[in-house]
Amino acid sequence: MQLLENQSAEDFRDTPYGRQLLQGFRRLSFAPQLEQEFRRYLNHQARLAQQLGACLLIFVVSGYLYVERQLFAHSDPVWLCELTLLRLLEIMPGLVILVVSLFFRRARAIANRLSPLFVVLIGIIAARIDIQYETMQLEMAFRYGAGLLIVCSFFFLGMTFWRALSCAAAIVLFDVLIAVTILSASEMRVHWISVSYYLILLVLGAISRYVHEYSQREQFLMRKLLGWVAQHDALSGLANRRSFDMALQQTLLQARRERQPLALLLLDLDDFKSYNDNLGHPAGDALIREFAELLGRFARRPLDLAARVGGEEFALLLYHCDAESAQSIARQLLAMLAERALPHPAAAYSGNVTTSVGIAMLQPGHTPEQLYQAADAALYRAKQAGKNCYVASAV
Repeated sequence: MQLLENQSAEDFRDTPYGRQLLQGFRRLSFAPQLEQEFRRYLNHQARLAQQLGACLLIFVVSGYLYVERQLFAHSDPVWLCELTLLRLLEIMPGLVILVVSLFFRRARAIANRLSPLFVVLIGIIAARIDIQYETMQLEMAFRYGAGLLIVCSFFFLGMTFWRALSCAAAIVLFDVLIAVTILSASEMRVHWISVSYYLILLVLGAISRYVHEYSQREQFLMRKLLGWVAQHDALSGLANRRSFDMALQQTLLQARRERQPLALLLLDLDDFKSYNDNLGHPAGDALIREFAELLGRFARRPLDLAARVGGEEFALLLYHCDAESAQSIARQLLAMLAERALPHPAAAYSGNVTTSVGIAMLQPGHTPEQLYQAADAALYRAKQAGKNCYVASAV
């Protein structure tokens, strides 16, 4: 599948989504962090389905119980008492999931983790009822509830393939164990027909669920990759100008609200045009990528951001960073770039690639535009001062 027009996963191998597409996921499993992200996405998508499934379970089982109480009210009061208890136990997981998903947001994740256990529990109860009906040989009986639960494991409940397969296999296994315990040898031979029916449902459900989840995972990676492309610069892998502008506005508001210092560093590669002219654009692109990798090391915290805001111009937004720390980071960055000693055939002084840095601190009343302009003015003064240095804004 083509990711974007005239592009493929190979173009985005430096992103977690591109790497996963290249590696594949035939076992329906992503890298750990990406798998957690997908599970959250799947749980969110499945929430409505789980609520509808819980309502359907309550409605259907309640209907079964009502009719069964009419059928067995006089003929078999002992079985009716046991059956009533079993049906109520079937309803309970549905009530729990429904109440938690609607009224207890913080417990939703727990309910999602418990849903496979609930499905197996309901399947065991349904198998027990089915087997009891087999021994009674009634003309009218609500059987094959275990089979319905196997189908529901793969569909409607939003569980992953492996969880659904485990649930369905557990239901079949418990059905056989209960049957061996209760049924006679002759009855067991007949019951194997039901087991074979359950196994067919398991195989068909597993195949369908595998294909469906594979498609879900592929679409998930595609959407995430498209979102990444919209927010990042394709060449450097850093945030793009649009993403930077949004982050600057939001982070500035948060810094003002929480009364935390905010630093903005603007960086410009010195004599980049002459570097391109002498070594060619592929070399210039390689330099952009290498500098971006260096800059990204200084934006590891959640609210920090490294961005490419122009051709050879970069920005480093540092939350909870005072002026002294910002200048220390600028010095470190200049030193690390000097250590790399990247040759620059047209450099005015050192003969290596250098950068100029302008630093601005958030001041009371500053707008995002004013903070950027202050850093840009400081960058201009750094260029005027001979490049390969940093200048802090006075305002």
